[in-house]
Amino acid sequence: MLNLLRMDLRRMFRGKAAYVCLGILVFTTVFTYTLMYVIQDPGMREFLIKHGMTITATSGNIKESLNSTSLVELFHQTNVSGGLLPVISGTVAALFICTDFDSGFIKNILSVHENKWDYILSKSVCLFLVNLFFITVTFLTALGLNAVFGGFFFYNKAVDMLFYVFCIWMVSNGFSALILMICMITRSKAAGVAGAFILCSGLVVLLVSSLLNLFGAGEIMNYTLYMNLAECPLGYDGLSTLRPVIVGAVFCIIYAAAGKVILSKKDI
Repeated sequence: MLNLLRMDLRRMFRGKAAYVCLGILVFTTVFTYTLMYVIQDPGMREFLIKHGMTITATSGNIKESLNSTSLVELFHQTNVSGGLLPVISGTVAALFICTDFDSGFIKNILSVHENKWDYILSKSVCLFLVNLFFITVTFLTALGLNAVFGGFFFYNKAVDMLFYVFCIWMVSNGFSALILMICMITRSKAAGVAGAFILCSGLVVLLVSSLLNLFGAGEIMNYTLYMNLAECPLGYDGLSTLRPVIVGAVFCIIYAAAGKVILSKKDI
């Protein structure tokens, strides 16, 4: 399995897709942090208004509001709570996995690695490491921007920042395992990417949640991947804040096991 994992990592990081998707995440981070810093400056605010931007709040109110915003909170609102991170990582997963089927390379892999768990675990670990790479780079970008801006957004405690990163990484891994399972079923890049945009963005979860709330059963959605990502705690505050970690781990196991069963049942 380790040889297969080394091959997968080499293929992943030699390709362009991962870096293009990382560029999107870095761009949204830079754009959001820069914009939040700029609009509180009266001179820049007037410049933006003259060039067509509508800003109703005064610069004083904006500055007061932003000064009470933490670095992690803004990062969460930028890349995480709306589902951008899992959509991007899910897209990378779909493109990467389905290339094996499109090219027929899957036959060569499974002829050498007859144990289907080797393939599933290799792909899973590779995707989990890519998720960690995406989160680490974008979060370090946010830290660097905040330092350049003179610590405009106040820093969370180091242990809270590490805990937050670990939580969103675990939930993101659950989404990657979901896309892995979808790719095992459909073996289609289009279906995998569509699944990333529809499922990882929370579209289905929010719709189902609205329906369940009509019957007073909406609490069950608190144990979905999307809800745990969107409402991820910004720091450690007791055992209750471990729920995203547990939910992410459980879904990783479920989806990976389902992917292995599907791969074993279907013809290559």
